[in-house]
Amino acid sequence: MFKSRFVVVFCALIVVSYLTFNYKSLRLVFHPDRYHGHSISNGVFFEGWYYKLVFEELKSTIIVIPGVHRSDNDRFTFTMIAYDNTSNFFRLPFEAFSSSTDEFLVTINDDKNIFSYEKLIVNLQPSSTDDATESFQMNLTLSSHHTIPDLSWLMPGTMGPFSWMPTMQCNHHVLSLQYEVQGSITINQNKSMPVHGVGYLEKDWGYSFPSVWIWGQGNQWEHLPSTISPPSLFFSLALIPWYFNLELPGFLVIFEYNDEVYRFNSYLLSLIDDLTVDETTNHISFAVYDISFQHKLHISTYCENCKNTPSVLLYGPRDDRMDKFVREILVRNIYFNVRLTRLIQNLTTDQNNEDLLIQHGYSEEMIFQGRAKNVAVEINGDIPSLIKTYRTIFENFHPWNYSFGRSLIQYYKLVLASILGIIVIRFVLVKCR
Repeated sequence: MFKSRFVVVFCALIVVSYLTFNYKSLRLVFHPDRYHGHSISNGVFFEGWYYKLVFEELKSTIIVIPGVHRSDNDRFTFTMIAYDNTSNFFRLPFEAFSSSTDEFLVTINDDKNIFSYEKLIVNLQPSSTDDATESFQMNLTLSSHHTIPDLSWLMPGTMGPFSWMPTMQCNHHVLSLQYEVQGSITINQNKSMPVHGVGYLEKDWGYSFPSVWIWGQGNQWEHLPSTISPPSLFFSLALIPWYFNLELPGFLVIFEYNDEVYRFNSYLLSLIDDLTVDETTNHISFAVYDISFQHKLHISTYCENCKNTPSVLLYGPRDDRMDKFVREILVRNIYFNVRLTRLIQNLTTDQNNEDLLIQHGYSEEMIFQGRAKNVAVEINGDIPSLIKTYRTIFENFHPWNYSFGRSLIQYYKLVLASILGIIVIRFVLVKCR
C-alpha cells in the first residue's frame, strides 16, 4: 500500500512540476492565435499569419503574411504580399517585431504595420535588402469573424490533440474561416482605393514546412441563393514526419455550412478516398468521410483553361532558412466543386452495383452542393509519393470493416465515463476494506 501511494505522489509531483515550468507554453495550447516564440531562445523557429483578401473593387486576390524566422545564424521579421503571379517580400530586423502575450496583436516597425483580428495596417516600401518591387499602404478593418469552436479542452484549436505535442514540424491553426473587410489600399503610390470584401485568416508555426502538401481554401460561391449564408471550406493534406524516420499522412478538412462545422480530420479517424491530383492541370479530387460514417464531403477542382495556370512563388521555411519555393495559385479561373451529403443506411444492399456505398446498403442525401470561386490552392512537393501513401493506407479502410472501432469513437464519452466510474468504484471498495 505504501509503495502504491508513493508512486501516486511521485507522479503527481512530476505533473505539477511540468505544469509549473511550462505554464506559458501550455497556455498557448488554448490560444494558438498568439505568438509562440517568446519562450524560444535558440534553434530554428518560424511563425506566420496568412491573411487572404478578396475585394469586389479589384480583379485580384491579395494575400498578406507577416511573420518571423529564427535560426542560430540569422533572425528577422518579414511581411509578404502577393497577388496574381507577383510576390513582394519585405525583410526587417527581428527587433522590429513585437507581439502581445495576452491577445493576437502583432506590430512590425513600431505601429506602421499592425496585424490583429480587428485591424490590418500596412506601410511598406521596398529597400535593397527586400525581394520586392512595389510599395503598399493598407488601412483595413476586419469584422464578423467565423471561428471554429474547440471540440473540447483535450482537443483545442484546429490541430486537436496534436496541439499538445511540442515536437511537431509544422503546426496549423485556422483563426477565421470568413470575415468582412473594408478600408483603403494604395499600391505604388497610386490613388488610394476604397475597398470592401471577404477574408480568410490562418497561421503556421514550427521549424519547417512539410516536404509535400496540398492545401486549399474558399468562402465565396457562384449562384448562391441570398437566403443562404456563404459556406466556408478549408483543406490540407500532407505527409507528417514522425519518429523512426516515418512519414504519416495527416489531413485537416473543415466545412462550415448553415452555422454548423463539419470536421473531417485524421485525428478524428476520418477517411480519405479516391485521391487524385494532376499537377499539369492543377486538378484535385477526393472524398472524405467522418468516422461515424454520417457525412461525406466530395471536393474537386474545376478550371477554365487550366494548363500552365500562372501561380505565384512565396517564401516558406525549409530546413534552417526561408526559401522561395511555395507555389500558390490565386488566379480566378480555378474553382472548387463541393458536395456535402448525409449517409443513410438502408435495409437492402446491391452487391452488383459498382458504387461501394450502394453495395453496403448506403444512400446519400444532399445537404449542400455548390461551386466556390476566388479560391486559393497550393500543390507542393513530391505529390505522387503523397498519393501513393494515402492510397496504401486508406484504399481498403472502409468504415463498414471497422464497425466496432466506429462505435467506440461515436460513444467515446460514455466509454470514458464508464472507465472513470470503474476506477472510482474500485478506489472506494479498497478504502472500505
